[in-house]
Amino acid sequence: MTTLKEATVNPAVTPRVDMRILKRLVRNILPARVHGALRRVVHTRRLDRAPVMAVDVAPLPRAAEISFPDMLCGDGMADGWEKAKTSIDEIFEYVPWTHATDPESCRAIYHLIRRLQPRSVLEIGTNRGASTLYAAMAMREYRNAGHPPRLVTVDLFDVNNPATAEAKRYRISTPPREMLARLDCADMVEFSIARSTDYLNGREAEFDFILLDHAPAADVAYRDIVLAIRALRPGGQLLIHSYFPGRKPLGTAERVNSDSCLAVRRLRRQGARLAALPLGTLPWPAKPGGSNLTSLALLAKE
Repeated sequence: MTTLKEATVNPAVTPRVDMRILKRLVRNILPARVHGALRRVVHTRRLDRAPVMAVDVAPLPRAAEISFPDMLCGDGMADGWEKAKTSIDEIFEYVPWTHATDPESCRAIYHLIRRLQPRSVLEIGTNRGASTLYAAMAMREYRNAGHPPRLVTVDLFDVNNPATAEAKRYRISTPPREMLARLDCADMVEFSIARSTDYLNGREAEFDFILLDHAPAADVAYRDIVLAIRALRPGGQLLIHSYFPGRKPLGTAERVNSDSCLAVRRLRRQGARLAALPLGTLPWPAKPGGSNLTSLALLAKE
């Protein structure tokens, strides 16, 4: 029988604490406002201690040249979206509170990629595959046999293995690869298992469109933004999710994640002429009981 003293001094018999469970308990016990404030203080301190990284915003488009109505609207875009949504709805179940990209953001991603027609797309944060499916369906509209567009989607775990603990936690029942095959898009998509920073590190001028669709701590968001800009080809687009200007929610019950805002603010304090342009209210009518708001934001140079 292990005594309390033995458990204290002997690491071999010390029970392990699952930090994810501990964080979940703290989040559930504390009021949302208090938990958010504590989280912001901790992440701000971690960001302040992070080594300074040089950033060159030259690959980004100029903020003054970006017009969201022009980028998000166009002939046939609404019809294409409805067809894509119908096809995806038949095989994908949207489950709230699983960190999956919300439907309105998925539509914005579809419109942006359909309009810009990037040849090489990177998504950081596959999760259940919602944004992956819509990005691939947009790319299918301009795919050709000779030179098909390429989508690389990165996550920490194997999203195509429903037996993993993470897949069960995210409630992944149908692997994204299988859904892509049903949509005739599998040939364009490559899955990678890696940490965001590890995947981005060392890549230069490789992608035309990058979507940071994860929600890292502020210090990780800081590194990922810098590395993602380096991985962009000139004129490429960098889209980030969970960007809340002024740390205010877009909806009445929405949790606010200020980490991306903190990361952009630190880069600006370093002297980077970087601008975050929130998409905010999207240029199409909201459905009854729904919303046409998104926390997506494009990064640009001033």
